[in-house]
Amino acid sequence: MLDTKPYNFIIVCIMDMLDLTTVDRTIPIGIRRAWRGDTGMIYSGILPGDYLLKDNSFSASTIWGQEKGIFFDNFDYLILDQLTPNAVTASEALGYCKVVGMELPSRKRLEALEKFKRIVNHSLRTIGKHDCQLLSNVVQNYWSKEAAEIGEPGYRRIVITGYAGFMLFNIPNIQGVRIKDTSPRIPGIYIADQHYEDASWLLQDIGLCWYYVLESRCRHYSDAPQDMRRNGRCYIKGNNLIVENPTGDVFYKGTERYARTIKDYFTMDNYGIYRKTDSIEGSVLAPETEK
Repeated sequence: MLDTKPYNFIIVCIMDMLDLTTVDRTIPIGIRRAWRGDTGMIYSGILPGDYLLKDNSFSASTIWGQEKGIFFDNFDYLILDQLTPNAVTASEALGYCKVVGMELPSRKRLEALEKFKRIVNHSLRTIGKHDCQLLSNVVQNYWSKEAAEIGEPGYRRIVITGYAGFMLFNIPNIQGVRIKDTSPRIPGIYIADQHYEDASWLLQDIGLCWYYVLESRCRHYSDAPQDMRRNGRCYIKGNNLIVENPTGDVFYKGTERYARTIKDYFTMDNYGIYRKTDSIEGSVLAPETEK
């Protein structure tokens, strides 16, 4: 289930900021991104360098031609269609803002942009905006509202920022849980346990403590791990990863009892990501007395 409530912007002190300057944002994971912090806990939400799309949705990876902005701090984002490599005077900057109906960012926002500059530049390079990468010393090289209004001399570039804190983002809410191996172990696939009797998230390791969140979850009741009427399982069969969960219904074949299941099939795409390709009915032996 996805949580549609607004998220607090995740401060990147919980992970190495260098990760965000090297992650591969061309791997299509969209909103289904989670990461592991320094304490081993798993988190989800928006990070600096993530993209705001034109439909006001969020994506951890590029969706070519649909990017509207790049997040950098506390739901602040850089507006991409206002980026230009041209330097202008203070009066020209104010005149431009009047024409487009926007305001220059405050000095405080430019300071935040400077803090996350390397991360933002990495995301700009990913979408081909090499000529618009942020210059060093953002406060001195870009017009703030304060600097332009007092008419400081010289030429600077223009950046315009927006705020998305009022938007609702459909992000998997898996914050504050630890991961463990699948059992039996499936290379690259991990389980993130939530609360007791809550279905577990399945995470695929895509490098640098980042994970793709699979579309299906696996039911797990730790008080009765062998009870196939209540517990799901995931396993590899041929080229498929299968996530199988009981429906709660049972039937008999002679004296043997079976639990009905739904089997979700996942197949690796060209990026090595397990994508859901099918869902069929199945069954599993579920004796009356579980050992």
